[in-house]
Amino acid sequence: MGFENQRIAIIGGGLGGMSFINAALHVGLTNVQLYEQAAQFSEVGAGINITQNANRILDRYGLRESMLKKSSRNLPCYMEYRNYRTGEYLGHIDEFGEPRARLLHRAHLLETLKERVPDSVLNLNKRLRSISKTDDGTAYRLFFEDGTSTEADIVIGCDGIKSVVRRVMGITDSPNYSGQVVYRGFVDYKDLPPATAQLLRKTVNFRGPKRHVLILPIGNEESRTARAAIIGFMTEPLEAWKSESWMSRSPNDELEAHAKDWCPAVQHIIAGLRKGSPDNKMMKQALYVRDPLDKWYQVNDSNKASGIILLGDSAHSTLPHQGQGTCMAIESGIALATILKYWKAQNHDLGAAFQFYQDLRKPRTDRVTRTSYEAGKLASSDNPDQLDEMFNPEVILERMRWIMEYDVLEDLRSRNASCQFLDLPQDYGQLRSTL
Repeated sequence: MGFENQRIAIIGGGLGGMSFINAALHVGLTNVQLYEQAAQFSEVGAGINITQNANRILDRYGLRESMLKKSSRNLPCYMEYRNYRTGEYLGHIDEFGEPRARLLHRAHLLETLKERVPDSVLNLNKRLRSISKTDDGTAYRLFFEDGTSTEADIVIGCDGIKSVVRRVMGITDSPNYSGQVVYRGFVDYKDLPPATAQLLRKTVNFRGPKRHVLILPIGNEESRTARAAIIGFMTEPLEAWKSESWMSRSPNDELEAHAKDWCPAVQHIIAGLRKGSPDNKMMKQALYVRDPLDKWYQVNDSNKASGIILLGDSAHSTLPHQGQGTCMAIESGIALATILKYWKAQNHDLGAAFQFYQDLRKPRTDRVTRTSYEAGKLASSDNPDQLDEMFNPEVILERMRWIMEYDVLEDLRSRNASCQFLDLPQDYGQLRSTL
């Protein structure tokens, strides 16, 4: 059935690649290998919000309890808004339903995604250099910087916005600077005054002029992982960017300069960042995004059952203002794995399977990309002192409901009902993990 016997190479062992390999093993694609360029599996120090639409999938993999060990639990609301100068309460958004959003460190999410994946399919220190067809033209040979190589029938590029697989496919567009940078750091609750510590036990957004500071209360007390993840979105000209990378460590003074006249709670946050940072620095990242691609894949002309496809940020990078970068990769992972597993054998055309996948996912990811850009503009307003008809809790709730309440497996089932490309079991949505 499907392409389950094809050799699948996953390029990239970050949250996108680990999301796909969990999906692949869940549906029964066992001829898979993942290649990660780093010497160990790790994620940069940042908090992350995994929302209802993605948690629904991770729970199907049996990862719920593992996530909850080191994530927030039962927060009082999805997000609360505060005035940047006075700290005045402006309103809040309630949770969208079960499963609730889970806020945790990116490294803890990666640990959860890795725990059920056999070591035998994980390959480290494998920085991809190039891809070419095999001598007989029916598959692909992947060449790595360490001088090794391997063969695969299907290559899945999960290697992010700077994707090598994307470049190998001949896609040469340049990423676009969003106009904002993001400062990221952590504050221990013990380093805050009690009233501020209590305030930041929930997700709070201080909305300022063309900038905003978002606090994610990640982790929990039981696992001693509870901290306030600080995310400062600041408008800066690209000329001010000194690093040759999109990521650097920046003095806390830079964030303080952006927020010097903000409310006492924000000043407490900056003081807390200083206490928790021996070098008085925090992570700073220039926010880039790519325009949506028209086509995410290519198929080998010599063998219609082999090809290359992009997944996650390598195909549809998005700004973080709706918290959907990793969530889209999780959705796309289970969608692509399901299609590869259950594609009808009599129609063994990988190009048709890839196109079905793209038709399923591209309208949604394009919309997420567009609305995430819009959400960033709304959150960093020219007139942040008051809410209006474009930015208030009721409007934001409705703007995001279509994201949160979406079920990718239900969408997949309904689309398949009209074309019957997939041999899905009747109870597909309730399948138990095969890991």
